[in-house]
Amino acid sequence: MILSISNRLDAFIERTGQITSWLIFILVLMVSGDVLFRYFFHISSIAEQELQWHILAAIAMFGSAFTFQQGEHVRVDLFYHHYSEKVKLYMDVLIPLLIIIPFSLFIIYLSSEYVMQSYHTGEVSPDPGGLPYRYLVKSLIPIGFTLILIQGLAVLLKAVSKIKEEK
Repeated sequence: MILSISNRLDAFIERTGQITSWLIFILVLMVSGDVLFRYFFHISSIAEQELQWHILAAIAMFGSAFTFQQGEHVRVDLFYHHYSEKVKLYMDVLIPLLIIIPFSLFIIYLSSEYVMQSYHTGEVSPDPGGLPYRYLVKSLIPIGFTLILIQGLAVLLKAVSKIKEEK
């Protein structure tokens, strides 16, 4: 049952990674179009440029959990690589339990207040012609850390399941 839950969480994060890859494609098209319009037609839009930054923020926040899932995240591989499989397994329990999950919960808590403050004040872009609803881009922070939290739970559950199998 634990492994089943972990697999479902992994599948969810995998899906968000696939969606994020499409955001990268959209961002490349937008930046290319912006450059073409700016240099050939002398047309530029502050709102479009801000939207590019917002999409980049979504890519960073959503892609973090997928990167973690794929094992491409920053970790001290210099040491981790030399550990036995048993030590790695226990690290996969301790690191999510002691670092990833508490830190994610802390950032979700703090950033949620940040988003709500932006929402309640009706914060908009300070640039003329910029995007309204600044809270939407700020909401990517708690959403992104929720995804990291989900992946941390998946790693933890998978490691616990493997430890139970060994016993």
